[in-house]
Amino acid sequence: MNKVLFAFAALLLSLAPTWAQSEPPRDIRIVYIDRAEDPFYDPPPQTDGVIRVENKPPISGAELGLKDVAALGRAANVHFILEHHTVDADADLANDLANLISSSPALVLLDLPHDDLMIAAKSVHPDTLALINIRDTSDEIRRTLCGTALFHTIPSQSAYSDALAQMIVRKNWKRVLTLIGPEPEDQELAKNFAASAKKFGAKIVDTKLFIAGNDPRKREENSTALMTGDSDYDVIFVADTTGDFGRFVEFRQIKPRPVIGSEGLEASAWHRAAERYGAPQVNHRFERDSGRSMSDMDWSAWVAVKAAAEAVARAKAYTGPAISAALLSGKIDIEMTKGIPGSFRSWDHQLRQPIILHTADAVIAMAPIEGFLHENSVLDTLGLSDRDTNCKGK
Repeated sequence: MNKVLFAFAALLLSLAPTWAQSEPPRDIRIVYIDRAEDPFYDPPPQTDGVIRVENKPPISGAELGLKDVAALGRAANVHFILEHHTVDADADLANDLANLISSSPALVLLDLPHDDLMIAAKSVHPDTLALINIRDTSDEIRRTLCGTALFHTIPSQSAYSDALAQMIVRKNWKRVLTLIGPEPEDQELAKNFAASAKKFGAKIVDTKLFIAGNDPRKREENSTALMTGDSDYDVIFVADTTGDFGRFVEFRQIKPRPVIGSEGLEASAWHRAAERYGAPQVNHRFERDSGRSMSDMDWSAWVAVKAAAEAVARAKAYTGPAISAALLSGKIDIEMTKGIPGSFRSWDHQLRQPIILHTADAVIAMAPIEGFLHENSVLDTLGLSDRDTNCKGK
């Protein structure tokens, strides 16, 4: 009788749930940092007739990312936690970061102005953890801050320009008229596109500087008809970051030519009209939670959380230094819902990713465009190469 009871007890123990014998899940802390009173998020002016999209903090993208990696976390026996830390408007960012890093977060997402990004990258040792830039597209920080702790999930401006240049070369629209606005950002946009055009074999045949307004004394600078009537070109590239002049180019140009750049065909990291690779599901979940469409910055925050989760699950990287090393190893494939997995370049820490080419309400193509090749990855046809910087790596 005792032998029977013993055998029955042994059977019950063997059937006990395995979770009762497992270790408790590890906490993986992801910290989102922004700056109080950041002018980037000030409501845009609405008195000049230009319909502008108001910038929204992309923490909503990080929050969706946290939900989307929950199952991966359970499989890896970890618990992902998102913490929101706002630096006071007049506070010292380097000091705030030092205090934060002393608590050993696993990853830090930076929603910060350009100057703050520079400070953050220079104040954190590259072996400590990965700082993910989810907002700044400038090529400058990718050229000058390589070798630091700063990573980038938001594409660079040169990646956007390269995508457009590939498209027009593939279409054989190689002669380009550029219309450039008066803002420094317009000049930088045009400079990047000119470099991309040269890189892929297009030619800037004429450049016109425009100003917004109706002053009849400046018709050579504010009349679309006059600016587009005396050149021989296949496509018009518009550099207009304020959106005032560029909205009048399409259908007011003299020659029936496509418009690209700030108007017409645009380049983005993400778009609400994406229809393949699970993108509609991502867009639906984001819109349901936040009540708006997913922006490039939202997507960049979302994929940054996914990158951390992949490092944890695939490389068993549980700490800041381990996650940083895993992301740089080139062995972690990051699912981006763009049809091809991404990875981080070792030279400038930029996330390799396709760029979406779209109109206001439709995705037209995904770059890299078919036919453009690279010795390492076709994704490396977009954006800065190691030859464009002083950075080292492959």
